Amino acid sequence: MDDPFVTCPYNACHRVSRSRIQAHLVKCQKNYPKLDICPYNATHRMSSDEMKQHVKICTNRSSFFLKEKPLVTGAISTPKRILQKEYLPETDPNHEMWDD
Repeated sequence: MDDPFVTCPYNACHRVSRSRIQAHLVKCQKNYPKLDICPYNATHRMSSDEMKQHVKICTNRSSFFLKEKPLVTGAISTPKRILQKEYLPETDPNHEMWDD
């Protein structure tokens, strides 16, 4: 990750800065055979056979799965719907009067 440039998966002669690789891939994919796109990182492109192995070991995979269950505190309830007949603009402190 120290190298500021990456190699294009479509053409090894293409060296592109990390910040521009997404835009480059969109342009380059039109001119080369279709490669599969990694579900965890769209800049990872390779053949179907390679992708099957890559998906199992992709370094970006861990960002999609929680390591622990989130801690939930307090009661979870459904918010009460505000019906039109219950809402009165005069009693709303945030209501703005534009006609005055």
